[in-house]
Amino acid sequence: MDSLPQLDRDSTAPIWFQIMRAIESRIADGTWSTGDRLPSENDLCGHFGASRTSVREALSRLESAGIVSRRQGKGAFVERIQGPSAWTLPSAPSLLGEYSEDGQSALSSQILRAGIEALPPWAAAVVGRDSPDGLGFVLERVRAVGSRTAVHVINYLPTRFAGVLPDLREPRASLYAAINRVTGVRIARMHRTIEAVAADRALAGLLDVEQGHPIVVVEAVAYDQTGAPIDFSRASVRTDRLRVSVDTGFEAAGISNESASGRYPGAVRSEPARPSSRATTRVVR
Repeated sequence: MDSLPQLDRDSTAPIWFQIMRAIESRIADGTWSTGDRLPSENDLCGHFGASRTSVREALSRLESAGIVSRRQGKGAFVERIQGPSAWTLPSAPSLLGEYSEDGQSALSSQILRAGIEALPPWAAAVVGRDSPDGLGFVLERVRAVGSRTAVHVINYLPTRFAGVLPDLREPRASLYAAINRVTGVRIARMHRTIEAVAADRALAGLLDVEQGHPIVVVEAVAYDQTGAPIDFSRASVRTDRLRVSVDTGFEAAGISNESASGRYPGAVRSEPARPSSRATTRVVR
C-alpha cells in the first residue's frame, strides 16, 4: 500500500480516475505482477481517503480494460501485464496499416459521430476543393486495442464517400477497406506528420488519461491512385497502449521513396504554432 501515491486534492480529475491511474501505474511498473491480489476495497478506501463508490468505479474501469479481474468473495487480481501494442506505419501500399489482409482492422472502433457537415478550413483546403459549399464527410471514432481505448481519430473526406458508413458499423471494419470495396478507390500513398502534444480536457476524457497527459498525434493525408487527396485524418494516440513505429522500406509496388514523399496540397492549416516536438515522416502505406 505504501507504494501507492496519495490523491491530488487540488486536481480536477475525478477521485475514481486518480485511483484507477494509481493502480494501473503500479501494475505497469511491476510493483504488482500477474496473479497478485490487489489491496482490499477497505484498504484502498483507507489509503486514499475515498468512498467505496470511487474505489469500486476505479476497479470496474480496470476490469473493463482487462487489467484486473474481480472474484466474488476473494477480491481483485492483476489479470495480465501487457505492454503497448505496435502500430506500424508501413511503406507498402498493399499493407495499409489500417487493415490486415482479410480487410479487418487490428483495432476495434466506436463511432462517435458521422455525417455530412462543414469541413474546417484547413481540411477543406485539402479534401474539399471540389465542394463549393465547403461540406465533407466527417467520421469521428475512438479505437481500442482489445478492450483498452488507445486512439481517438477524426477523418475528413469528400462527401461522395459518405456511402461507406453502413460498412463501418461492424467494430473491426476498416475505413480504407470499405472505401476500396464500395467506391473502388484505392489508397496509393500517405503523407504523415507526427507531433507530441498534451491532452486537453475533451481528449483526456475520450482516452481515459488526465488532462495534460502526453500523447502522440499523427496527422495524415491519404492519396488515391490518381494522386488526388481523399482523406485528411488526425489520430491522437496513447503510446502507453499503442506504440507508433515507422517502416522505412520503399520501392514497394514500384513506388519509389522520392515519388511517395508528397506534400500537403494547397493551403494547410493556419493555426497558431503550439509548443511541441515535431517530426515528419513521408511514407507509403
